[in-house]
Amino acid sequence: MYKAYVYGTMTFYKDDASINREQPFGKLGMYDVKTNSLKQLVQKLADHFGTDVKQFLAGYSNDDEKDSITRTGTYLVNEYNDNGEYYAEVHHAMKITCDGEPVYLDKNPELYED
Repeated sequence: MYKAYVYGTMTFYKDDASINREQPFGKLGMYDVKTNSLKQLVQKLADHFGTDVKQFLAGYSNDDEKDSITRTGTYLVNEYNDNGEYYAEVHHAMKITCDGEPVYLDKNPELYED
């Protein structure tokens, strides 16, 4: 059984002078999902973030294995204002496991094949 826990976000604003440059929580709330296959899990995560699998995988990065107790990866979304100007990046921390063991998406190349 594959499980994913999206358990928080961190927003980093482009404007370093802002007092609230970092906000610990963004628009998307926590999300838990369980599936029988890793491909299904990735599809459900992509759906949750309002994107397709290819874009989700492009924005996903594995976290260092030493952090596997708390998280296995981060999904990064760049935010733009109405004028198309970049103003923030939002990091969604998550932990993906299979039968309790950490799963790292870049170690599953079949996910990245078309």
